[in-house]
Amino acid sequence: MLFVMNMARLQLLLGLSACVALSSAAHAQEQKPAKAAEPKQATQTGTENRPFMDAISKGDRAAVARDFEAAIAAYREAIQKAPQNALGHYRIGSAQLLKGDQKEAEAAFVTGLRFVGKDGTLKGKLLFALADLRERQKNNDEAIGRWKEYSANTEAQKEAITYPATATERVTRNEGWKKLQAESAEVKTRIEKRLKEADEASRKSAADPKNK
Repeated sequence: MLFVMNMARLQLLLGLSACVALSSAAHAQEQKPAKAAEPKQATQTGTENRPFMDAISKGDRAAVARDFEAAIAAYREAIQKAPQNALGHYRIGSAQLLKGDQKEAEAAFVTGLRFVGKDGTLKGKLLFALADLRERQKNNDEAIGRWKEYSANTEAQKEAITYPATATERVTRNEGWKKLQAESAEVKTRIEKRLKEADEASRKSAADPKNK
């Protein structure tokens, strides 16, 4: 479980590092003179909203530097500029998770799902984060449900960047954990029953006049 948690944190940091690079590249590209014949295209992540993306980039840089408070503040600024842009909610949830605040992270991811729309890649990231969070909380039933949602999103959004094999493996892993927990609970119940029976037999033996 510790290995899974560390890997998830590493994936979040690496993802944010990549986003910083992409944001910088996009910023440089925007500085070039635009061609009059090419109208500006809106995107699902909101790159047409420069103040929003500036705040996101600021948060990404702070997150990579592990200044999670500054990252969260920047992402909140981004959300204020575009409350219904799921990217801001995903980013702040990731920062909250890296900070160790699972409750706030979950709330942010759930809110992100409300606004994600048809962006299959971002929806996949949100579902991945929620499924992984449920694993950390050892809530295997809900983790399995989220991983199955992730798989369904993968099937529905063929063009999205997702990792279906990971979902399959994690469902199997969680089902294995559930089975192990059930078996452990059964063994514990049997042991407690036998101890109780032994204690009762001991009391009866002590009370028997023949043993006095």
